[in-house]
Amino acid sequence: MLPWMPPTGNPVQGDPAGGYPDPMCGRFALHATGQELAQGLRCPRLAGLRIEARYNVAPGQWILVVRPERDGLGPGLAQWGLIPSWAKEPREGPRPINARAEGLEAKPTFRGAFRHGRCVVPASGFYEWKTEAGRKRPFYIRPRDGGLFLFAGLCSTWAGPEGAIDTCALVTTTPNAVMAPIHARMPVILPPEDLDAWLDPGNQRAAALLRPCDEAVMEAFPVSTAVGNSGNEGPSLIIQEAD
Repeated sequence: MLPWMPPTGNPVQGDPAGGYPDPMCGRFALHATGQELAQGLRCPRLAGLRIEARYNVAPGQWILVVRPERDGLGPGLAQWGLIPSWAKEPREGPRPINARAEGLEAKPTFRGAFRHGRCVVPASGFYEWKTEAGRKRPFYIRPRDGGLFLFAGLCSTWAGPEGAIDTCALVTTTPNAVMAPIHARMPVILPPEDLDAWLDPGNQRAAALLRPCDEAVMEAFPVSTAVGNSGNEGPSLIIQEAD
């Protein structure tokens, strides 16, 4: 079974529980089977993957990423919170969990990962917090017809004297009609037909794929504030609460 390791290392930028202002897409869920992952990503190698169901994946944890390899797509693990490959010391400086799509290819923190480390992060849904009457209320956003969201991600490998570590950030964009009442940003969710183009390292026009997804493919509803504690887990976190 693919493990989900606890947070380690430097605090990551954007953790909803870490005091950073206005974080975006700081929690998500993944409870798909290996067969569902294989179908959603068109990657047969995922069919036999056994992965622990998670309903509160948080920054700093290890997340499943899918990247192109010589013989097709392959799964791997990356710690959520990107360390640029050029960083002198991984424990110094911010570790962003999100990367804004606008001008992404020119930003020093992300341009290397954008050129050489584009990946996909599968999710069953994600959480976002809406400010209502001065309080933040969590919403769960999931595919309307079931299945998976395919987040556009960036992977970076930092190598040091003690070894290498793979890290990752999720790309965000402006909100669609479902997300606009909840938050000013949303993750880039790739439609299946854009998957190959995003993962093609030779594609010089990949930035054009970083746009809001069709609102018809998703739905959002309020859930328990228990998701705000990264120590809470289980399917009860995605049960809809009354408006």
